[in-house]
Amino acid sequence: MTSTTAPRAYLVGSGIASLSAAVLLIRDGHFAGEDIHILEELPMPGGSLDGCGDPDTGYVTRGGRMLEDEAYLCLWKLLEDIPTLDDPEMSVRKEVLRFNAAFPTNTKARVIGANHTILDSSDLGFDLRDRLEVARLLAMPEHVIGARRIEDLFSAHFFGTNFWFLWRTTFAFQNWHSAIELKRYFLQFLQEFPRIHTLSGVRRTRLNQYDSIVRPILA
Repeated sequence: MTSTTAPRAYLVGSGIASLSAAVLLIRDGHFAGEDIHILEELPMPGGSLDGCGDPDTGYVTRGGRMLEDEAYLCLWKLLEDIPTLDDPEMSVRKEVLRFNAAFPTNTKARVIGANHTILDSSDLGFDLRDRLEVARLLAMPEHVIGARRIEDLFSAHFFGTNFWFLWRTTFAFQNWHSAIELKRYFLQFLQEFPRIHTLSGVRRTRLNQYDSIVRPILA
């Protein structure tokens, strides 16, 4: 029960990190909901998971998370305890599993060429130098990489490979972005290398991520 001496939590921003923290404070920290305060400057919660709208005002989405089994273990564990809005007996995690079993991701046209032709992107296009440059980035400590950009550590051939087309459009990388950030993404999503041409490792939500994840957590 809330009291004047009860601990209170203040979370800055209403993105998935703060919402998850609030759930854990209630579930594991035994906080009362009214003792958790989320500070948000925007008119709606969810951070970048704000893809929603209606036919009258239109639909907006700034992006979504590329959910997959290996990189999102903490989120999946959290969503095991969050019921869906439609069925209080079904968790969000179970709904995601059911939806992906019925509709697995298997993209057929990841790279489009001239004359709207679908190109075979299963060949990532690496040559020996590309492989060595990727291995070098993975082995370099961050303090050695420093402020260098991606284009400082890779040759021109790398930026023309199918792999780079697939990777940069999946994770919104530019050649001038931080090489450290690229290394971190490589380590987080290394398992995607052999399947990035189909995105078969991606787990979709039944609705957009705002309605399938954010709203159930808020509830």
